[in-house]
Amino acid sequence: RKNLSNLTSGMSSFRGTTSKTVSSVGSLTKQVAAASGVYLGLYGAIKGIKSSIDFASSLTEVQNVINVTFGKSAKVIEDFAKTSIRQFGLSELSAKQTAGRYQAMGTALGVPQKEMAKMSVELTKLSADMASFYDVAQEDVAKSLQSVFTGTTTPMRRYGVDLTIATLEEWAHKRGIDAKIKSMSQAEKMMLRYQYVMERTGAAQGDFKRT
Repeated sequence: RKNLSNLTSGMSSFRGTTSKTVSSVGSLTKQVAAASGVYLGLYGAIKGIKSSIDFASSLTEVQNVINVTFGKSAKVIEDFAKTSIRQFGLSELSAKQTAGRYQAMGTALGVPQKEMAKMSVELTKLSADMASFYDVAQEDVAKSLQSVFTGTTTPMRRYGVDLTIATLEEWAHKRGIDAKIKSMSQAEKMMLRYQYVMERTGAAQGDFKRT
């Protein structure tokens, strides 16, 4: 009986110790969980702040490009960028990045800022519409449309647009344009390619709004 009593007493003591241990572990777990929650919360907040800072920095950088390349015609892209997210699914940053790149390329070829500003915005709109129409990334279409400035033929072939000299000259002649592309200035070639691309992509234009 004494041994049994001692054993029972020992078991009770063990359970008490175990209970305290479990309680301590549970308390520690709660503390760790609470600390983890605070850490994750802080990490999320810091990450969010960093993203905001990065976005603001990118917007500031692209705004500098806009101010320089568009000059007095900057209002054209500013007005477009205010509604681009609703009309074309383009954020202000994306709209300005795309248009700013086109504007820089066009003015570098000798096209006047005012004239180029309208075309830059139209090409930016087209990049969004074609992305919607062909179900591809807008960034990819925007890069392909740079062929308007470079004359590279391969990128636009995937969209059924042939920018070879022979095709452009034939297209121009049918419209009464005396186009001898080899003797044209870079700005004139770019203008011809722009007009051709805008006509050839008519089916895609306005697709974002339609769908």
